[in-house]
Amino acid sequence: MMEIAFSYDRPVTGRQFLGRKSDCEQLRKAILAGENIALYAAPKGGKTSLISQVLLQLEQGGEPVAFCKVPAGNAIRIEDFVRNLYHRFCEALNLSADPSLLKVAPGQDFCGRIMMEMARLACDRPLGRVLIQIEDFQRLDSLENSAAFMRAFRDMLQATRASVVGYVLTGSQLNAMKALFLKSPFFKDSVRTLTLSRIEDREIYEYVRRNFDVTGKVMERADIEQVIRMLEGNIWYIKHYMSLCDSMTRGYINAAVMSGALAALVSSQLPYFQYIASNLTCFQLRFLKALIDNGPRCNFSSARIMKDYGLNSSANIVRVRDALLKKEIITRDGKGDWRFIDPLLRYWFRHYFFQ
Repeated sequence: MMEIAFSYDRPVTGRQFLGRKSDCEQLRKAILAGENIALYAAPKGGKTSLISQVLLQLEQGGEPVAFCKVPAGNAIRIEDFVRNLYHRFCEALNLSADPSLLKVAPGQDFCGRIMMEMARLACDRPLGRVLIQIEDFQRLDSLENSAAFMRAFRDMLQATRASVVGYVLTGSQLNAMKALFLKSPFFKDSVRTLTLSRIEDREIYEYVRRNFDVTGKVMERADIEQVIRMLEGNIWYIKHYMSLCDSMTRGYINAAVMSGALAALVSSQLPYFQYIASNLTCFQLRFLKALIDNGPRCNFSSARIMKDYGLNSSANIVRVRDALLKKEIITRDGKGDWRFIDPLLRYWFRHYFFQ
């Protein structure tokens, strides 16, 4: 497949993989140590690319790991997901699934029996490390009978700690994943949490400059840095934006090209952004307006903010905030600051919706 200058349409490895050396090293060590990992980041944050890059490094270093991915985002029933997980697990270990096990009625500790069998098979495997990714893991917590699955899955993880089979549980819903792995002690002793670090602005700048050198385009350093700040280092949006700039001129990337590329980038997400806004209450919109106007450390409960933005009361603010957290629109970072999860959504609200 031909490599494009700014690859944003697929997970990347090798020369297209950018930064995150510390993240790679942490994940590599965790895989080799047989740890189970919870890895979460915003949508298109680079989770799959990180896993792919580490697996490539392990293979190149003579430590190959068999890998399989099991999607959970499309799960409708826990029992169907568990069947799929069991089949993929057996395929990864080059074993045949036990058909009699899958005939157990869902009400007869279905999850527990299959997880116990998976634990037995993992511990009996003599050679070769296996990594199983469960994608959109947070989805499973919202399904019927999720409690039984979570208990059985945790018990299996604890029982297979010393085995060659490890799990990486990924999720793009930040707040839901935090609730599962940080706020709740449920998985505390069986899963190690890793979060993606932000790629340094300097590394992003050098990456953009190198790619424009290849395509024969020129963009001022100050303009590149401005885009990095505006998109808050979100490498997927930055690649998409720079690819648009690259396609819109034969040489110098001027203000008109930059403006056109930004308009095209916003337009590509417009139906999604409009859908989000249409499902927000007036109080939720006022909360977001206060956040945009006053910044990440906005004191929403202050008398001035409540009066200026019509937020009514501290109790109402808590309800509104919790609703926005559940809708995965905002999150709270390690410094206690409130932020939009999607930087382009924030830009759209500020420069389009609230104008």
